[in-house]
Amino acid sequence: MNLFALTVLSGIFVAAASGLVGSFLILRRMALMSDAMSHVALPGIAVGVLLRFNPLLGGLAFLFLGVLLIWLIETKTKLAAESVTGVMFVTALAIGALLIPQQDLLEAFFGSVEKITATQLLFQTLIAVGIIAFILVFMKKLTLFSIAPDLATSIKLSPVKLELVLLTLIALTITIGISFVGILLMSAIAIMPAAAARNLARSFTQFIALSVTLAAVSLTAGLVIGFFYPSLNPGVVTVLASSLLFLISLIR
Repeated sequence: MNLFALTVLSGIFVAAASGLVGSFLILRRMALMSDAMSHVALPGIAVGVLLRFNPLLGGLAFLFLGVLLIWLIETKTKLAAESVTGVMFVTALAIGALLIPQQDLLEAFFGSVEKITATQLLFQTLIAVGIIAFILVFMKKLTLFSIAPDLATSIKLSPVKLELVLLTLIALTITIGISFVGILLMSAIAIMPAAAARNLARSFTQFIALSVTLAAVSLTAGLVIGFFYPSLNPGVVTVLASSLLFLISLIR
């Protein structure tokens, strides 16, 4: 199997994981969280570039740090997670833009599929499989927390802990999606497919299945078109494919 085929296969798993996480963000009305949190990875990517180690690991480290800070500040204050994330998003964006070279900044913003190695694809695929498996095991708890947090509390589920779990899933999803669509375009495989699925689905099961399917279709379209037309950025094409699917979902 050549590198392109491996990239598409890995992309399908990454998109599936992103679609699943995006479904819960839509249910929780946290649609902008993935885009806002993705910028938190930028300083870590910059450190990786400057110190010559895998930028993905730097981004992951900063995302986990960001998750802990967002969670702690949210639990200690009356601020919502979106408000705290907004503060961190602009701060991280400024620090990252200050540190990272311009060419690497563009790649971080829009993705750099052509630079993905087989080792990185394996790493991303394993994380994606882990996300999917985790969500399938804890589907009922996450769903209840997303739809009816008060009811979740009444049956002794901890909203504080589940919030941390959801933030961690977002961080992992961003980490494995950055290489494909970049920091600026994460909603293409997390939010837009789930939003389109919400328009089309007639049941919760259909909603989850469509979120995964539409995310996979969007990213696969971006990768394939980008491969045959190298002048087109796969991340940008993925966004356009997601947008088209969303528009189609509005026509019923």
